[in-house]
Amino acid sequence: MIRPKIGLDWDDVTAPFNSIAIDMANKKYNITPPLELEDIDSWENTGRASVIKEFYRDNTLYERQKPTVETKRMIRKLMDIGEVYFITAVAPGFMGVRASQIMEAFPDFPTENIILGNAKNLVQFDIILDDAIHNVLETPATYPVLMRKPWNSKMTGLLSVNNITEFVYLVEQIINASLYRNKNIKNPSVVALVGPSGSGKTALSDSLCAMEQFENPKTYCTKPGDKHRYLTEEEFNAQDFFEKTRYAGIQYGTKMEDIEAVLEKGHFVVMPLDMCGAIAMKRHFPTVIVYVARDKELLIRDIIEQDYSIEEKTLRILSIDAEKRNRQICDYAVNNMDVGAATRELADVLKNMQL
Repeated sequence: MIRPKIGLDWDDVTAPFNSIAIDMANKKYNITPPLELEDIDSWENTGRASVIKEFYRDNTLYERQKPTVETKRMIRKLMDIGEVYFITAVAPGFMGVRASQIMEAFPDFPTENIILGNAKNLVQFDIILDDAIHNVLETPATYPVLMRKPWNSKMTGLLSVNNITEFVYLVEQIINASLYRNKNIKNPSVVALVGPSGSGKTALSDSLCAMEQFENPKTYCTKPGDKHRYLTEEEFNAQDFFEKTRYAGIQYGTKMEDIEAVLEKGHFVVMPLDMCGAIAMKRHFPTVIVYVARDKELLIRDIIEQDYSIEEKTLRILSIDAEKRNRQICDYAVNNMDVGAATRELADVLKNMQL
């Protein structure tokens, strides 16, 4: 994949949308307490924030939609490495407005690459970025990517990013992985273990960290337990994390100083992560991304045996097939049917890959 075809959504991906509608509703109705983006907890938006829907057909909302300077810079970077399209669902009466928005923000963007309409699943791309779960699940794209928003926060297993900058790094990882595999790593470096729920990432991490050269700094998490440092949602949101993600409605975060402290010892940092977290690591530290593979039957059995809620178990099981797709963009894959054998294999591989 030398120059992938990339399909980008507009509303709440390239330019703000719901946040503007919320601001308009708060000002018009003096809502107490004021609406926040987090009040939209589903795509249907049937809760207290449903009042914002009246502004979806207000010209003022569209006039206020402006991509940030950083977003413009990142999309131009995407245009350098791929063939970029805007594919956006918009009411018929606003199609002309939407096309004008795009051309105003990106004067050099090819007009033939602007696709307006709802049938996104009929267009073939290599990579797409969208905030609607149904668009991501139904697309024929090889790599569908979800832009994380409150209304899709419980969805797990999909390739996902928190912002357009993370998406650019993910696209670069996809391109690089399709052309070559990482054959060498620096010592020390980060070993990012990715894979479906139930693949044994934590067990493999613990087994590796029983060896002298490997260490697993605890991450921060909004779910009580002994695997992470527990923080309430309020405490978590007040922290300065360089990498954070949401998985099955639970927030996870990592602090840069915790990683640096381990690397300064000359040890490998071993961390179970999702692909979003692994890409974030690769942006900041020498990192090898390892896919942890396991038979689907064992994945499901492990999830069922865990102390998860029924909803969380369901989401994790539904995500298995989507997460298996991540194997193609990892630097190495290890079969974790036997954690001892997988530990020895991975330790040997990392030793042989060192520069």
